[in-house]
Amino acid sequence: MGLPAVAVAVLNFNGKHHLKDCLDSLSRQSHRSYSVYVIDNGSTDGSVDFVTEEFPWVQVIAFDRNYGFAEAYNRAIKTLRFDFIALLNNDVAVDGEWLKKLVEQVLKDESIAAWGSKILLWGDRERLNHAGGKFTLIGAGYDVGWYEKDSEEYNRGGYVGSVCGAAMIVRRDAFIRIGGFDRDFFAYFEDTDFCWRAWLYGFKVVYVPSSVVYHKFGGSWGSVYGGYRVFLGERNRLLTMFKNFEFGRLLRAMILSVFYVTVRSVGALRRRRVDNVSALLKAHLWLLSNLRKVLVKRALVQGGKKVSNATLERLGFIAGWSEAFREFRRVKRFE
Repeated sequence: MGLPAVAVAVLNFNGKHHLKDCLDSLSRQSHRSYSVYVIDNGSTDGSVDFVTEEFPWVQVIAFDRNYGFAEAYNRAIKTLRFDFIALLNNDVAVDGEWLKKLVEQVLKDESIAAWGSKILLWGDRERLNHAGGKFTLIGAGYDVGWYEKDSEEYNRGGYVGSVCGAAMIVRRDAFIRIGGFDRDFFAYFEDTDFCWRAWLYGFKVVYVPSSVVYHKFGGSWGSVYGGYRVFLGERNRLLTMFKNFEFGRLLRAMILSVFYVTVRSVGALRRRRVDNVSALLKAHLWLLSNLRKVLVKRALVQGGKKVSNATLERLGFIAGWSEAFREFRRVKRFE
């Protein structure tokens, strides 16, 4: 059986300065049965005209405003009539075998909903951005190997908790059955939440290390200390936590969250980032003011799940508190 045709959907918002590197690399793929779409979120920097004039083989789906990562992809995937759709950030360049290595996996098991690439840093191509992902006991997710030197340890593919939305391929029918990305996330952790729900609903997620991408980390949103970015990350962590944990584990997560937020707030004050403390507070206020909506989302997930979080913990997809704490401290060294 031949390899299937794929739609490659490149999400863009005022990223004209990134698009040439990205689209040039896509033109050199060894897998030839694919169509490239730039999903434009109402850019005002001339991105659409640039793509139309410089890359006539690329099709543009132009939205009237910025729907964020989650809803823009939801809308695009409903429109694109392909069985498999690759999602790609605009601030990446892909290896020539990137798409082929992903597509070679998609016919092997119909229970797999998503496959993700190994992501290396643009400025240091021997250092990792992502080698699969794990969930945490407080509803967050983290990239395995982040900022470590690439090695054989990270070349072992297979089932993982999550893969990164910057470079992943989804099975369209599974994506829709899982409910797509949560539109309220806008950006950040929507891939973690989607993969978590995929596992809970009985699907699987796979990391494919032979599929390689180079990422300008922070190219779209800038500093991890930006107030809006902190708000989105914390608000979406809380949403993921409330939606996906069973009641007992949710109570545990809420208790652990108190300590987590306290440590983050103290660290922000030491860096004199009062805006970060404000962003954390706003995230919790958002949750309280939208609690009814959140509980409806929770009921939907809990009512449809086929796999327990206890199973995900046994599989190692949810990191224990000591593992997560070690990772938290390790990552802090690079900030």
